[in-house]
Amino acid sequence: MPAKSRKTDPKTDPSSQPTFVFKGTVQELKSATMTEVPVSARTIVASVDQVLEAPKNLAKLGGHRVTVELSGKQKARVGQEMIFYTQGWIFGHGVAVQSLNEEPIMQSKAHAALLLAEAIKQSKTGTAPSRPVSEHSPHWREAVIEIDEVHKGKHTKKNVVIRFPASTDVRWYKAPKFEAGHQGYFMLRKTPMAKGTAPRGAKGKAAKPETVEEVYTALHPLDFQPYSQQGGVRQIIESQKA
Repeated sequence: MPAKSRKTDPKTDPSSQPTFVFKGTVQELKSATMTEVPVSARTIVASVDQVLEAPKNLAKLGGHRVTVELSGKQKARVGQEMIFYTQGWIFGHGVAVQSLNEEPIMQSKAHAALLLAEAIKQSKTGTAPSRPVSEHSPHWREAVIEIDEVHKGKHTKKNVVIRFPASTDVRWYKAPKFEAGHQGYFMLRKTPMAKGTAPRGAKGKAAKPETVEEVYTALHPLDFQPYSQQGGVRQIIESQKA
């Protein structure tokens, strides 16, 4: 049977919203994964690193390559990590989507340095960064991190527990989602949280949230950087050692 295709043009529909949102890495420029796709200066091939929101037919695209027709609002380069807000476009031997918007994840080295400086300032003053409040549950989870080395701040124990949102709600999907085996640099912040706000699935009965406790969180995309990633936090730390 011939491959089925479906074409939509979300740009002509002002009420359209992205249905497939994913974190991806640009692999090729002016290219496509299928011959059915008309290649132009705005078509790229991207790997789907993490699915953030998707219909059932696209939910298992993690780890695959897709064709993306860019919105034209951002310039892409090979190796760049971005959040793509897309809709389905052409389905055949592969998948092509049209992007309504793209948001670069990696900022400039100068911006990363400013973020680190701000984090250091906050740790000294004891102030916590303001965070957007979501109407939807963040679905808190906890991860135990084995510490190799402390670069800023003080922590005498070999482990630290951090709390992170597993939700992919629009207010939380940028926050790092930790899994066993993740290694890298963590920029942890103490965040006031109602005591008894236990992660979903925790055993026992949670206490009434009558008091506030400070817990470690890493809610910003730049709060975690894998060891394999160049620049950013790694470069700042290495420059301080030189």
